[in-house]
Amino acid sequence: MNLRLPTFASLLFASLAFTGVLAGQQLLHLDQNGDGYLGPGDFAVLASDEERDDLPCDVEALDPELEYDLNFRAGYNARIPLRALAGRSNSLRVVFRITPLDTTQDPVYMQRRYRVPKIEAGAQGHANLSGKYRLGPGSYKVDWLMRDRTEKVCSSSWEIVAETVEGFEKLAATPTTSLVTPFSEEVFYEEPPVMRPRGELRHVKLIINFTPTNLAIAGLSAYDLKSVVSMARAIAREPEFGLFSVVAYQSQRELIFFEQNRATQIDFPALGEALADVRGGTVDIETLQDKESSRRFLLELLEQNLIHGESDPDAIIFLGPKLVFDRSAKTAVISPLEITSSPIFYLIYNRNPWIYPWRDAISSGLSNQVIDEFNIAEAKDFGEALQAILARLATGETLTAAEQETTIP
Repeated sequence: MNLRLPTFASLLFASLAFTGVLAGQQLLHLDQNGDGYLGPGDFAVLASDEERDDLPCDVEALDPELEYDLNFRAGYNARIPLRALAGRSNSLRVVFRITPLDTTQDPVYMQRRYRVPKIEAGAQGHANLSGKYRLGPGSYKVDWLMRDRTEKVCSSSWEIVAETVEGFEKLAATPTTSLVTPFSEEVFYEEPPVMRPRGELRHVKLIINFTPTNLAIAGLSAYDLKSVVSMARAIAREPEFGLFSVVAYQSQRELIFFEQNRATQIDFPALGEALADVRGGTVDIETLQDKESSRRFLLELLEQNLIHGESDPDAIIFLGPKLVFDRSAKTAVISPLEITSSPIFYLIYNRNPWIYPWRDAISSGLSNQVIDEFNIAEAKDFGEALQAILARLATGETLTAAEQETTIP
């Protein structure tokens, strides 16, 4: 049954979902009292398998889902009747314990706090709270509680299994078994250093497209942006890759907005700052009047990064959504003359393949080259593509023409 929520209910939902979060999600400790530490009352509730409902709420467990950085995301949704929160301002504290079942690793405790504005007596409807956490492959038990300011408690528990795809455990981006960490919505955080073997490592050039396939949209959605960056992170975590060159571009602006050359790790914070300065969807009038500008931009992008040089990378990886133009342009096909001998890969991020099933500008522009292309509609596709790239770099093999025809429509 759908309920019409009054204004104050909408205010509550906005407060709980956005401005009402205090200090975000944080890890808890067991040996002290105070904020950031687990109290004896909370510990007793979590240690008991008995569910509590003196603070009424319904809790839904969210099953683990593989993300594009090859970590798992899981969580919960909690639904609370507004009448249970009626009265003067209140606060809610969510505490949960995640216990690995496959190892003897210690449980991990997390908490999240919320402000609750004043709610009138007899309020109708519900408020919804959600939380997320990250997991490595394995089985886990989750013990969960919510406590309000009057010490009323709602509690629940459940078990979940994060099953990685066979072979993905060999990829460096896949976390170790039973790893549990807080979830963050931050996209461009600094990547921790990677332990790499001694000796000569591969130099990889990443050419990343930050243009949405749907040109009616000014920029990538939050989900698509995080997915593209997460794939770049997974590539950066492979220990046999020791040097990275990065070229990031936005086709709507016909702009290369970030470059990094032969660095030992990708500077994700600097990439994020550069992207923030790009105003997607705005083009000057001269560019709009020039029907050949899109073709020239793509041709220059390909020639600048694919023409043979003194120190060609060991692999060139194009990454991003399918690249389409909003104006007709001749196909920018790069000549095979003086082309780099580096193997070229194209990871085509396309969550909705049926919307634009044709070859895009990059595929057409490289039609004269030997290139391995992969459609990425979900995280599993990316993991399989990364496996294939590593295998082909190790053996020197590339897709045959027949294989390419079956890979890309």
